[in-house]
Amino acid sequence: MTTMAPSLASVLDSASNPSDVLDVLQFALLLEYLEADFYQRGVAASGLIPTADRVIFGTIAEHEAVHVQALQAVISAKGATPIAKPTFDYTAKGALPGFAFATGQYETFKALAMAFEDTGVRAYKGQAARLISDKAALSAALSIHSVEARHAAQVRRLRGKKGWIVGNSREDLPAFTQGIYDGEDVATQGGVALSSLPGFSANGGVMAATEAFDEPLTKEQVTAIVTPFLA
Repeated sequence: MTTMAPSLASVLDSASNPSDVLDVLQFALLLEYLEADFYQRGVAASGLIPTADRVIFGTIAEHEAVHVQALQAVISAKGATPIAKPTFDYTAKGALPGFAFATGQYETFKALAMAFEDTGVRAYKGQAARLISDKAALSAALSIHSVEARHAAQVRRLRGKKGWIVGNSREDLPAFTQGIYDGEDVATQGGVALSSLPGFSANGGVMAATEAFDEPLTKEQVTAIVTPFLA
């Protein structure tokens, strides 16, 4: 009998405590499972990552593993059971046919790394407000968020891109990743239209304004982005 893979919603809903803070922590743990597994498999693969870049991705893999451990510990300290690590499909349900961490697939590996890191940065930002009532959890999440941003910039540079997102451009990533970048072309912050500020044009105009700020992604948006990678 064929067993259907669990949906992302069912994975997240398996948390033993339904509180808002725990829901965010479990959600963050799922994203960290994805990234940690991805980098660990990449570093372990023979002939995938060039020698010159192995230290970079090895370090990122270590960071993601520590993020997983830290989130598991925080969740457990709150009396809940961390969600189990799911199985991942890095072909994104066939959108990246044949990707298997194999020799000659380094460009695809880097493209996925960019997609995952850009998602993570916006995802943490999108959940921060839900942690306002728990300063310890908020501090932990923001500590991870800033490192994810450093990862994103590093990976983007390795791909020959700017270290930040430009408008809502996915650059050269596949069309199915567009949701990661939708909504990044915002030029209003805190209710202020940046175009109304003195020196707006001299300081790069709309392009600079969209580059200077990252926008949050909702849980629903991140769910849609991550679901194709759940086996």
